[in-house]
Amino acid sequence: MTLLVEKIDKELNSIVIVRGKTEIGLFMGCWMSRDIDPEIGKKYSCELLLPDLTVEDMTVLPNGAKTPVYTDIDLDDNVVFKGIIWAAEQGGIVVSFAPDWIECFEIKGSGLNAYDSVQFVLDREDVKIYPYDIA
Repeated sequence: MTLLVEKIDKELNSIVIVRGKTEIGLFMGCWMSRDIDPEIGKKYSCELLLPDLTVEDMTVLPNGAKTPVYTDIDLDDNVVFKGIIWAAEQGGIVVSFAPDWIECFEIKGSGLNAYDSVQFVLDREDVKIYPYDIA
C-alpha cells in the first residue's frame, strides 16, 4: 500500500497517528517505525498489521451493487475498510482492497464466501502501519 501522509498526530504514550490518502481513499493508523519518521507531503510504501477478526466483525454488502472498493475515516476516527473476498476457507479469507492491495485474515466463524463484498471498521489504534520505503 502507498500512503501519502497529510497529517501527523502525536498522542500520549508516544503513539504517532498518521492520516493520509491511499490510491483508494482516506486512511489512518499508528505509525510503527522507529527508523522512518513520517513527514507531511511524503509518500510511503507500507505494510499493515490488522487485528484478528470474526465473521461478526464483517458486514456483507449487497453483491448486485458492485460495491466500489475503498477505505474511509468515519466521524469517530475509525477506519472503514471495504473490499472483495477473493478466497474463503475455514479459518481464513483473502480480501482485495485494490488491485495491488490484498490482505489475508485468520477469521473465526463461517458464512463468508468468495466474491462477497465486505465492510469492517477498526479503531485507528488497531491499524498498525509499518513503512518500509519512501515511495
